[in-house]
Amino acid sequence: MDSRLKQMERKQKLYSLLKDQHDAEVRELMHYMSILTTVENNLVRSYLHTLLSDGLRHIEYISRIMAGIEGATGSASLTKKGISESIKDEKVSRHTLLQCAEMADDPEIAALLKSISVDEEHHIRILEHLSELVSSAK
Repeated sequence: MDSRLKQMERKQKLYSLLKDQHDAEVRELMHYMSILTTVENNLVRSYLHTLLSDGLRHIEYISRIMAGIEGATGSASLTKKGISESIKDEKVSRHTLLQCAEMADDPEIAALLKSISVDEEHHIRILEHLSELVSSAK
């Protein structure tokens, strides 16, 4: 029984350390995104994009490990309800971006906002397809 207790304590410690690392990765991503808007140098922007991409991957890996420790694999999987919520969020984002584009005085900013709204539309189609895949997999 003593070894079981030690194993459980180790898992809790591991989970706690992974949670701290997960939170640190999220903070780093937020920082990189905030400075990306002020950087003009293309090489520096490229480096920041690499850091963001790697950070997202790290968060994904760490989250998977944490879910395995929790035994909560079901909560990490795609659900029709979760996808439906994401679709709603993407639609709201698309609508908001189009409103912002209409309000923008600078034509370049308006065009950029419209292009982001096109990405949101693409995300909606991807999520709708994912929803179909989740439905047919059951």
